[in-house]
Parts: sequence; C-alpha cells; structure tokens
Amino acid sequence: MPLRKESFWAKDLRPGEGISSTFLATDAAVRNDSRGVPYLSLRLVDRTGSVDARMWKLTSELRRGLPDPCYVRVEGQTHDYRGTLQVKIERLRVLGREEVEPQDYLPASELDRKKLSREILEAGEELRNGHLRDLFSLMVSDEELWRAFCEAPAAKGMHHARIGGLLEHSVRCLRLARSVAELYPVDRDLLIFGAIFHDVGKVRELSWGEGGFSYTTQGRLQGHVVLGERLVASYIDQLPDFPEELALHLSHILLSHQGELAYGSPQEPKTLEAILVHFIDNLDARAEMYLESTRNVSEGGWSHHENALGRALFVPERPPEEG
Repeated sequence: MPLRKESFWAKDLRPGEGISSTFLATDAAVRNDSRGVPYLSLRLVDRTGSVDARMWKLTSELRRGLPDPCYVRVEGQTHDYRGTLQVKIERLRVLGREEVEPQDYLPASELDRKKLSREILEAGEELRNGHLRDLFSLMVSDEELWRAFCEAPAAKGMHHARIGGLLEHSVRCLRLARSVAELYPVDRDLLIFGAIFHDVGKVRELSWGEGGFSYTTQGRLQGHVVLGERLVASYIDQLPDFPEELALHLSHILLSHQGELAYGSPQEPKTLEAILVHFIDNLDARAEMYLESTRNVSEGGWSHHENALGRALFVPERPPEEG
C-alpha cells in the first residue's frame, strides 16, 4: 500500500522539531563543507511547499548522490540556520513510486483556481475589440487548452512552479495591466489580452505529473515563446476576418515578452503594449521569486544565495502594529 503523508507538511514545519516524513527530493547534490567533509544538499518538497535540507555522515551509496527527483523518507531535526528554516537529516531512505501517492508531492496553488479562472473569463467578456473578444472566446472554449492553462505551472522551478501557477501568474498580470492601462496611452484590450496569454506556450513547453515538473521535447527544442505565438496564430487562422495588423501587433507582444534575445525572445519589445507586457511579466515573476525564496526566512534574516534571483535576500522586521 502507498505510504500516506504524515502530519509533517512543508508549510507547517517550524524550527526545533523532530521530523519523520516523506517528501519529493529535488536539487540534490553532494558538496564539501568548509572542512572538506562531503554532505548532501537537497530540497524536500510536497504539495504545500518546500524546505532546504542537509545531511552529513553519508553512506558510500549516498556519496554518489540521489536521482533527481526521487521520493524519500527522512528522519531528522528542523532548525534555524542564519534566519532560514532548514532540516538536518539523520536518516534517509529512497522510496519507489509505488510506495507513495504522487499527488501529495506535487506543489499546487493554495488559491481558489475556480475563482481565478472566472476572473480571466470575465476579463475576456469585457474586451471591447470584437476581434480580440472572438479570439479570446475561441481559445477558452477549447476545453483541452483551457484545462491545461488552468492546471499548468508557470515554470519548472523559477517562479509559480506549482499546479495552477500559470493561472495565478496570468491573473496577477491581468490585474497589473488594468492598473497600468490607466497611466499610459495604450490599446487597453491588446494590453489585457497580452498580459493574460503572454505565457500560454507554457502549456506545451512543460509537463506536470508524477515526479514533478519537466520540459517536453517541444519545450526543449522551441521554448514557450515560439510555442505560444504559434498557438495563438493557429486560433487567429480560424477567424478569417481577423485584421492582419492586429495579428501582427499581438504576435510581436508574444514574441518579445521575455524582453531580450538572451532570455529567449526572438525580438525585443518595440511597441508600448509589448514593453508594458514585458515589464508586467517581469514584475510579477521577480516579486514571486522573492516571496518563494524567503518563505522560510524569519524576520531580520537572509535567504541563501541559491535561489532564482541569484543573491541573498533580506526580510525586514515588521514594525509593531499600533493600537
């Protein structure tokens, strides 16, 4: 029988607790500490979040590392390491997939995905441009696409790497776009559409299921920028009266939203709407990177350098509430 998760979920862990539970182990690597002693560095993941872990006194087998990812049962102690929650593992056993319930270990959004999807659908109905409204309706009426859009992670590990992550990211970008549209002379409908669907290619770039998130062959060979532009173009082809100029501007937003050639965009953004979609995307992604990297950091503490932003991040102490 598969092992059920015990009471130790990642989001509930606090310093100073003994722990005996099962997790999905990711980012596992054998390193040497300042004394030259090898140790195992890894992240312990379940559907509620993740926590950094370290293990010394490695067996000869563990010195060769772990499969990435793999399911493990660990026993150890949680502690505060320079302001960050960490698990010091005393015993570790690799589990077979038949021993676990995979849904317990796949990170998932804690937000109500039905409400998020409804917010996007309502935004589509409010589009004043009839051509964009028809395109929106055509895309969301494709049950396979819409189901994938609401389930997919937004990334393999950088930000919103969880079931429903793409939906979360898209809704936040929609909200930002609505605010930005009040400040600049933009084509509001084009900006809103681009903010919602700029990352739609993620539904084909990524796969999600047992054992975590990974890239598809399409994703590795073409990337979500190209896949997304081609996907939207395929729906435009089904609308014979769709204006060529509008299709061109929308294509440019999709192809340039990463901002720079070095980050996967075939073009840099060259219209106001494309520039704004790029920065809206980047704003939400980087804010989420900070939140995820500091989730287990106490007030006044610093995160590790090993995070999506590549730097130690500080969590200020909150001033006491008045009253």
